[in-house]
Amino acid sequence: MRKNSENRFREEVDRLGRPTIEMLNREIARQERKESYIRLICGALTSFIAAVAVIIIITNLWVAVLQIDGSSMNPLLQMDEIVLAVRTNLPATNDVIAFEHSGKVYIKRVIAMGGDTVDVREDGKVTVNGKTLDEPYVTELSLGSCDIDLPYQVPSETVFVLGDNRPLALDSRDSRFGIVGREQIIGKIKFRAFPLSRFGSV
Repeated sequence: MRKNSENRFREEVDRLGRPTIEMLNREIARQERKESYIRLICGALTSFIAAVAVIIIITNLWVAVLQIDGSSMNPLLQMDEIVLAVRTNLPATNDVIAFEHSGKVYIKRVIAMGGDTVDVREDGKVTVNGKTLDEPYVTELSLGSCDIDLPYQVPSETVFVLGDNRPLALDSRDSRFGIVGREQIIGKIKFRAFPLSRFGSV
């Protein structure tokens, strides 16, 4: 369409010998529209690049995007869900945290802090400093895979973590997994982004 317009303009110029004022105005308007489209595209592209840059910065500095792999935090977190962790290495008791262990990222619940004494009974009930925890997030209590000496005193600058799915979770009850040092912690799980049917805070 644009080539046809340009060809007609050239044909008119060739026929008349020089362009009329009307032809010049049409050509000026066409060029202005072309420049306007280019500015619009450049502006949209710049905005897109800026938005991507902001997302990358936020992801690297303040938020970690993670995908759930496994069932140790059922029913709170399900397989393949996507969650956001706010970066911090200063969790509190009952926070659900993401952390690195042996080159992998895990998500568990903080049960006790450094200096606390943890005990897990045969029936799966957990006590911290002699007080039995109320754990409505656990659907089935279990001693699970536990080979540590109980009661267990949590070393300073570490946290004791358990999965909500107690019969199956591999966590601080097992010496192969152990406690989590502050330097391992990525952040607190705060938000579920996917699936949309479960979109919202955790």
